[in-house]
Amino acid sequence: MNSETIVVNEVKISVSDLRLGMYVCRLDKQWVESSFVFQGFIINNEKLIEKLAKECSHVYIDETKSVSSQALSSVVTIKKPEKKQSSFFNFGSLFARKKATQITRKETYQLCDIVDHKIIAQTIRPPQKLHSFDEELNSAKQAHASAGALIKDFMLNVKQGGPIDIIVAKHAVYDCMTSILRSPDAMLLLNRLKSKDFNLWQHSMNVSVLAINLGRYLNLHDDELVLLGLCGMFHDIGKLRLSKATMDSTTDKVKLIETHTKLGQDILLKCMGQLAEVAAEVAYSHHEKLDGTGYPRGLGGSQISPYTRMISIVNLYDNLITNKGSKQGLTHYDAMVALLGKAPHHLDQTLVDSFNQCMGVYPVGSIVELNTGEVAMVVEENEKQRLRPKIMLLTTASKQQREKTVVNLADNKFTTAAESYFIKAIVRAEQYGIKL
Repeated sequence: MNSETIVVNEVKISVSDLRLGMYVCRLDKQWVESSFVFQGFIINNEKLIEKLAKECSHVYIDETKSVSSQALSSVVTIKKPEKKQSSFFNFGSLFARKKATQITRKETYQLCDIVDHKIIAQTIRPPQKLHSFDEELNSAKQAHASAGALIKDFMLNVKQGGPIDIIVAKHAVYDCMTSILRSPDAMLLLNRLKSKDFNLWQHSMNVSVLAINLGRYLNLHDDELVLLGLCGMFHDIGKLRLSKATMDSTTDKVKLIETHTKLGQDILLKCMGQLAEVAAEVAYSHHEKLDGTGYPRGLGGSQISPYTRMISIVNLYDNLITNKGSKQGLTHYDAMVALLGKAPHHLDQTLVDSFNQCMGVYPVGSIVELNTGEVAMVVEENEKQRLRPKIMLLTTASKQQREKTVVNLADNKFTTAAESYFIKAIVRAEQYGIKL
């Protein structure tokens, strides 16, 4: 529900007059400007009233969804806290002026219902793209650049012992989400082009975008897409507290690196709101395995949340395909084989299968060789013909660099016997001296 949506039975009320059992349907600001995960909820504990008092002066109550008067507790009076100084980001107000982009989908789902098999993932149809790659590219560039700048800024601040502004981060993720909902190809391509070698800020960005993209494929509710994006953005935040000096002085680097999960949880629990609490649990648990052999707590099965399960998958995928020093990353095919081999003992089978289907055989950004000998990069998926994507030709048949030309392999002229044109294999750009 958008904060400007009017509910017939809504009543404006001061936060100081809130009572247990009331259903909050609207805030005095956009939902995206708040730290609350879901758009509309029943007040079932006093802590929620305290959180509302920190962020709002008044809210709107839907009396038809509130608990009956007999179940209401007495009025809980909360003094609105003094306004804190603005965070180091100093651009929260810029995001606060933005209006939420409305993207209508006929039906959305909850991740927990998919993981619990209350909804069969294979029956879910991903939403249609609203924009082509070309139409979405500029918006995706802006959203990607803003989110990337944000990640670099909060990482610098965390390294120096400072806090994270969850609400500002939520805005950056929201922009990425709306771009991915319109058309995921542009954002996915930007991720691949910038991920030549491993660094923590780009890895965080990659995991955030991949999680949102998988959530889009499963038609998850917007609230969950934003939450998944934040969890991806913050999952490795604890590594920032592992200094080079500490790493160099330890005799057990593996054990020390494993402490990043608890460090990440501690950092995020100092932030306000439900978003930070969920992200903190994911940061703490994203190396747990379903059979209980992971770390740090040896959790297993239902002890591992649906959000953690999804982030674990996309985190491992990005680690597998990314170059790390002299070690080359795997191709998409080999990475997917590795992921599928870890399900269901380590990773959630339903989500791994869904991720495999979501990414397809030739993900955006893949370097491919054609039957003609030419080398190209996949720039846009054709939803109805996934083996015939839109590609950008990079070399001639003799592997000489050529003027970059975009070709849609689904076009009729490339599918006839005389002009047959198809992808033969995924290859590495380095094999042919291609610099992206």
